[in-house]
Amino acid sequence: MSEEELTDRRAEIATVALRLFKEEGFPSVSMRRLGREVDLTPMALYRYFPNKRAILSTLWGHILDDAFQEVGAAIHGAQGPDERLRQASHAYVGYWFRNVGHYHLVFMSSGVTNTDVTSFVSQDSVICTYEIFFECVAKALRVPRNYKQVKTATDGLICHLHGIMHSLITMRGYDWTMREDLIDRAVGNAIGR
Repeated sequence: MSEEELTDRRAEIATVALRLFKEEGFPSVSMRRLGREVDLTPMALYRYFPNKRAILSTLWGHILDDAFQEVGAAIHGAQGPDERLRQASHAYVGYWFRNVGHYHLVFMSSGVTNTDVTSFVSQDSVICTYEIFFECVAKALRVPRNYKQVKTATDGLICHLHGIMHSLITMRGYDWTMREDLIDRAVGNAIGR
């Protein structure tokens, strides 16, 4: 099998897994079930992915790439550093609201351990996706990227945005303040404006 065929087949398996994980939940889908869906025996499926968590990790990577492509597009024409940060924050949160199934898969999958999440999040490719926020915060604060203040402000902003997403997605019965206002508050808090 050529490298291109291998990549195509892995993408096909990941697409089917995404549908099944969203419909039935990560813990409910076995490798045997997934293999049936893609016309592979479980043993043949292991040639493409060593385990189910590797498939989930691949999906998380694709989903984060999609989210940050939207973030990058949103800041492209923004005027000034504060507006770039604001647009990045709105695009990031907006992505998850438009893709609630992806939100649940990435941030709320049952059957996934803290070790699984930590090993995924600590990958350089994942850390690099969030770099756009660090750069935007540094420019809005008008300090170099390596200042400690940038890390603290960015970490706080990301936590704040995730709190907004989680609260508004999972507690829909409460009459929350408008999402846009909450995001603007989070951005203002991060950069002291």
